[in-house]
Amino acid sequence: MRVRTFTSGYEARATTGPALPHPTGWFCVGFSGEWAPGDVRTRPFMGGEAVVYRSRSGALRATRPHCPHLGAHLGAGGTVEGDLLVCPFHGFAFALDGRCARTPYGKPPKASLDLLPVREDHGIVWLWHSAGNTPPTWEIPAFPAVARPRSFLGVDAAGHPQDVAENLLDYGHTCVLHRLDSMEVVQEPRSDGPFISLTYRVGRSLPLLPPAVQEATFHLVGLGGTLILFHASRLPVRAAQWLLATPTSTGRMRVWTAANVIATGGRLPAPLHRAVEGALSSVVNRWTRHDLNDDLRMWHHKTYLPHPRLNDGDGPIGAYRHWARQFYPG
Repeated sequence: MRVRTFTSGYEARATTGPALPHPTGWFCVGFSGEWAPGDVRTRPFMGGEAVVYRSRSGALRATRPHCPHLGAHLGAGGTVEGDLLVCPFHGFAFALDGRCARTPYGKPPKASLDLLPVREDHGIVWLWHSAGNTPPTWEIPAFPAVARPRSFLGVDAAGHPQDVAENLLDYGHTCVLHRLDSMEVVQEPRSDGPFISLTYRVGRSLPLLPPAVQEATFHLVGLGGTLILFHASRLPVRAAQWLLATPTSTGRMRVWTAANVIATGGRLPAPLHRAVEGALSSVVNRWTRHDLNDDLRMWHHKTYLPHPRLNDGDGPIGAYRHWARQFYPG
């Protein structure tokens, strides 16, 4: 699997202001298909790095990058032997539970990897982050099979995951920035602990096509991900789109768009059916990425205002920010 990642062209924040801390929750570091058995990959994560590897038996593990023996970077030459992650510096090998299980000389010390909670849900690899390194307090919800994406694009950009999720409840910007013809809330936001769901309908004019009305339900999964399920009653397809934002450092994040389209009609041969679904998934994902470009520009140049001066057409931004407080310490 190849996941394309780009830079946004905005290599540093252009403005200064109060920076939101790294939030607690589950955050994407990639997609399951990127790790074949034996693969070891390093990903930026919360101001540092995480090394994610898959054992030969298929188990996925994530650890902070440095070997507890003498500090070698496990992602810079580390290898997998069976279920062991082997340090490239001295050959110390670590079991799936993190403990040092084998050394090429002497007795294994009482040392363990600093493992990070990791999950594979919906074909996405999620790492848990909390300021006090506390264990997960909630899990990724179950969603329909269409939520497993097959088209992926990533971009490194300025901003914070709270910006990304807030966009979905910032009704005022949708018609102005994204040039939609109309926007109607069908279901007001409903919160349930670390989750929010809402549905709205938008109207959009497309070149060479008649005006289109589209309804979608948004599922916010903490601050790290949003699943969009599209309702297309007149078309023989089911479609889903993920927006996944992970802090890489202060004021910087990696944002993935990941889409899937399932064709429910027709009797095409299976290989052609899969090819059509893959092509449609890519089109949906690239369209979302195109829309995201406008938001990337806004996030780069904006500053975070703790007390914005809102009006009655902005949407429930205040309520959203109150909900988001649960993901920060203190």
